[in-house]
Amino acid sequence: MRALVLLVVAGCGAATAAPAEPACLDPKAIIDALAAKALDGRAPGTDGDRAARAIIVDQLTCRGLTPETQDFDHTANIVATIPGATDDIILLSAHHDHLGKGHLGANDNASGTAGVIELAGELAAGDKPKRTIVVALFGDEEDGMIGSTHFAEHPTIALDKVVEVINLDMIGSYKSEGLVAAMGTFAHLPSRALIDPLVKQARRAGLVVVPGGKARGSDFAPFCDRGIPYVFFWTPDDRCYHETCDTPDRIDTAHMTAIIGFAKQLVDALAGTDTDLAAARTKLGCFGEPHR
Repeated sequence: MRALVLLVVAGCGAATAAPAEPACLDPKAIIDALAAKALDGRAPGTDGDRAARAIIVDQLTCRGLTPETQDFDHTANIVATIPGATDDIILLSAHHDHLGKGHLGANDNASGTAGVIELAGELAAGDKPKRTIVVALFGDEEDGMIGSTHFAEHPTIALDKVVEVINLDMIGSYKSEGLVAAMGTFAHLPSRALIDPLVKQARRAGLVVVPGGKARGSDFAPFCDRGIPYVFFWTPDDRCYHETCDTPDRIDTAHMTAIIGFAKQLVDALAGTDTDLAAARTKLGCFGEPHR
């Protein structure tokens, strides 16, 4: 997927092809690229899947990250790290696959993938965070969280150091019900104390964020099973969920941009808080229920 440029070799006049530096795209342009008809929905193991992964690698690279690929079965996870001052880890994730066969998956989940890429760039460009941030774009979620499960079972990072998972899945359909859910922010967890003031600020700015509630069916689940708390950002879309009408033209770009900004505030708060998130994970687990 990389463009080629011609370089003239001094003294001999020969021309050789070399990969050009990839251009950074904004989140909507990333969605347009990932959900293009030519990629036919990025089903695992297809040419569209491979092209999508090349786009993701390019977009992370152009933002100053060094993505690595974790191959499994017939697709792959893509992982990059933003080093922090400590070895506690905030895991920022989304899945990059969809159904294929005419199902283009603009909202599900090119939107979450674009959001994570944009967040990764903003976080990498800022001051060094207190906690390390690992970015993971998982493959084959649609068949039952295959990629995130593989990563949890064969981690390329110290999984025992992960203190929070931030998962973005379908963040482009805010207008459907006029809200974005931030599930997993249960009452006793540090994430709830950090998100509540941000929710109030967001509402004053016109973004309705609904915290709390258990979620199911996305890539936070294999980590929750291991006692790692999560925040799952998701906008409902009853009309086009897993339908062929999930196309780029339906993306609510303005609210998606606001959701990405809100997620950035929460990641910054989690990455920088003085609260002992590792101790909270040990004592409270995924659901904020104190161990007796």
